[in-house]
Amino acid sequence: RFSDFRMAEAQASKKAKIDPGIEPEKLVKQCMSVLQALMANDLAEPFNVKVDWKKLGLHDYPKVIKHPMDLGTVKEKLKLSKYSTTADFAQDVRLVWKNAKTYNQEGSEIYNAASELETEFEQKFSSVPRGALRASDALAKAKDIVKAIRKLPNADAFNEPVDWEGLKLDDYLDVIKEPMDLGTILRRLEAGNHYSSVEGVFQDLDLVWRNAMSYNMEGSPVHEAARKLKVLAEKKFADLLRESGDLGMLDAAKPKDVSFEMKQELVSNANELSSKELYGMVYIVTQNCPTAMDSSQEEEVEMDVDNLDPDTFMLVDRYVKDCLAKRKVKGKQK
Repeated sequence: RFSDFRMAEAQASKKAKIDPGIEPEKLVKQCMSVLQALMANDLAEPFNVKVDWKKLGLHDYPKVIKHPMDLGTVKEKLKLSKYSTTADFAQDVRLVWKNAKTYNQEGSEIYNAASELETEFEQKFSSVPRGALRASDALAKAKDIVKAIRKLPNADAFNEPVDWEGLKLDDYLDVIKEPMDLGTILRRLEAGNHYSSVEGVFQDLDLVWRNAMSYNMEGSPVHEAARKLKVLAEKKFADLLRESGDLGMLDAAKPKDVSFEMKQELVSNANELSSKELYGMVYIVTQNCPTAMDSSQEEEVEMDVDNLDPDTFMLVDRYVKDCLAKRKVKGKQK
């Protein structure tokens, strides 16, 4: 009988539609719908509750059935988010039929009812996409943090993608190579298939603040809001990153002491930029550290790397590396 159970499971998995992007909440509802339909079947009455083997005088039941299961218990576990995946849910439902067919004689009323319900379950469950029934605890906490930040008064400018066309910021995409906003991050978290770790969420959050601080002049309302929210986000994510063993992400987001080698690398990389890309670099420096710019010459503008403060240096370095990285990707696509 066990081989029949495994065969049914294998056949169901072949029919399964793999959809990693579907939200866990929707999958839970679909699994609950299948379960409730089964439990409403008149044949399911003996399977809806735990087997009361003492009352029924089935004294050998615990010896034969090592892992009892019933549909009522499955329903309760589903409500309490005890199942990680749809496969875990199905495994318990199939265990109900396996136990019934193991303990009861072939051809008996209970055995036949279990067989019929097993067939009904596999038919209904075949239309349920396979996937996670709950987000990881860490990602669920990250989603709560993002939601809380979005509600803050000074977060309005970061809640949706920058409407650079409507705002007539024609140079925005020249300066900002990878736009990001809190709304996009939240939608990715709710989809459930984009982030595999808290680190990825934190990186995108940090990108929101870095973009705003790169494009907007130091001291401006947007720049100041981004700076304060960056500090807040780092505090909020500290415990999550510590639990994941990647607290170094916070250090990576903070300005470092700029070494001579780092300055040399920046100058070397900047020499490879196009005129349009150089404009973006100059814009970042002008907005964040104007003292590093020398515009005394009418025909050209020079940047003194030694006069860049650590914050601006990191912004410029990231911008230049992003430009070169995107150029390599375009080259491979050709």
